Amino acid sequence: MKFVPPVLFLLFGIALIGLWALEPKLRYARTLAAGFCVLSLAMFSHFAGIPPEIRLNAVVSGFLYAASMVLVGDGILRRSGKYFPAWLILLYLLGITGGLWYYAYVDRDLIARIYILNFGMGAILLHAVWRARFLIAGTWTDRALLLLLFVSGLHFFPRTLLTIRSVGLPIAPQQFGQTEFWQTLVLSTSFIGAAGGLCLLGILVVDIVSKLRQERDLDPLTGVLNRRGLDRSIRKLNAVEPGLIRVVAICDLDRFKAINDTYGHDAGDAVLSAFAEIIRQNVRKGDIVARTGGEEFVLVLDNISEEQAFAFSERVRKAVEKARFPGVSAIEPVTCSFGLARSIPGEPFRKTLKRADETLYQAKRAGRNQTRAEWQAGIEADAAHKP
Repeated sequence: MKFVPPVLFLLFGIALIGLWALEPKLRYARTLAAGFCVLSLAMFSHFAGIPPEIRLNAVVSGFLYAASMVLVGDGILRRSGKYFPAWLILLYLLGITGGLWYYAYVDRDLIARIYILNFGMGAILLHAVWRARFLIAGTWTDRALLLLLFVSGLHFFPRTLLTIRSVGLPIAPQQFGQTEFWQTLVLSTSFIGAAGGLCLLGILVVDIVSKLRQERDLDPLTGVLNRRGLDRSIRKLNAVEPGLIRVVAICDLDRFKAINDTYGHDAGDAVLSAFAEIIRQNVRKGDIVARTGGEEFVLVLDNISEEQAFAFSERVRKAVEKARFPGVSAIEPVTCSFGLARSIPGEPFRKTLKRADETLYQAKRAGRNQTRAEWQAGIEADAAHKP
């Protein structure tokens, strides 16, 4: 029975490797898988007595236990773009292993080794919680992961303090496995490890589904939303803030077909990617950017005045006009045109989009490389919109 926990953790590690193989972009799964596999190896080493010499076994298995906690904590951090710096990992591993070695060979003290290993592992996980504390404002999966990490790290302290009294001195090695401390350790580690493994597997599956859904909603060339993604984003906005007035902007590259015909489709793709990047650099957080076909892009600007929306469009237009695009002659600058329409409360998004599209065609007919807004009807484009 004592080998059930290490076998279970090994299976969790293999399952995590399998999910990572399914979605290689979720690289944090590799680190978590390594953590569970190393934890399994630590338990095999400890329970099987490999290496057989008791003091050496304490140092080796202790190092592996500490390394597994570092890997698990680091894996959870990497999911949200953070990580343990190398110097900190080295500090933890050297500190715990060095302490175990000292109290195994120099000042032989079993109680000290228990405190160093258990408190050290708890400190590693709680340090990861501190570095990932921003997840409390994240999604439900973020908060669940943070809670799991917190409970896992915290339990090392009360469990050790409440059961350490059962380890009397002197104690024979064969008696240690019968102590309350050891039995509680195995039970709590098995329970929390199994619950944590299942939780991590579930969260990883959710991440894979979210990643696939995100890729389905993104334009692979430019990285902005596609038409499907635009529709989903609008539905979300309307569900959260129904009736909110927004500005819808449609922009496209002027004479893009000529760019493709003259310089080739590779150059045209490079222009589209660069154009999308210019837009991304200028939009605010919360604005929606989508490529709806060919060289046409749709922008939904939230909480913005008519003047601010017009100024934004002009800023992007001028940036495109001044930019130099790879594969396209500088003698023929790439330009774009904008059409703006303000949504009306209760109006379907498609209606607002149609009005913005009609305004864009006005800009095209007036000579291109300009911004037209439907609320400025009657103002001459050349006088009002050109730099």
